Order: sequence, then C-alpha cells, then structure tokens
Amino acid sequence: MKKILVSLCLLLGACSASQQYVGESPYTVSNWKLAIENRNADRYELAYHYYSLALSTAKTEAGILRIKSEMEALERVIQATR
Repeated sequence: MKKILVSLCLLLGACSASQQYVGESPYTVSNWKLAIENRNADRYELAYHYYSLALSTAKTEAGILRIKSEMEALERVIQATR
C-alpha cells in the first residue's frame, strides 16, 4: 500500500525533467535538476533540500509555482514513507 501511495504522489508531481527552464538562473536550473535526480533515486530528503535551494533563487512566477508544486508532492511522499 505504501509503494502505491508513493508512486501515486510521484505521478501527481509530474516529472519536470523535460520542462524547459526558460528565464531561470543557472543556479536555479542546476539545483532543480539535482532535486529531480535525487527524487527519482528515492533520496527524498536530499531532493527536498535541492528544491528549497532552487526555490530560493527562482525568478519566474511559473518556475516558483512549479517548484512549490513539486515540493508539495514530495512532502506527501516523505510523510507516506514515515
């Protein structure tokens, strides 16, 4: 049941690896990509850290909203695995 819930949360978070990061700083893009890599490798706490770093330097409203959305999905995954 836990694995199903985790999978569902990840699907709802929609992978943004294919998303273009137009208008964001290289620092934001780098941290965002590291967050996605760590999330996909089931290193959720580390992924959350990188999402936080990406959010702190995000410039565009679309980027901020997307990162927040992915962080919320990741929070649900972290809570489900505890």
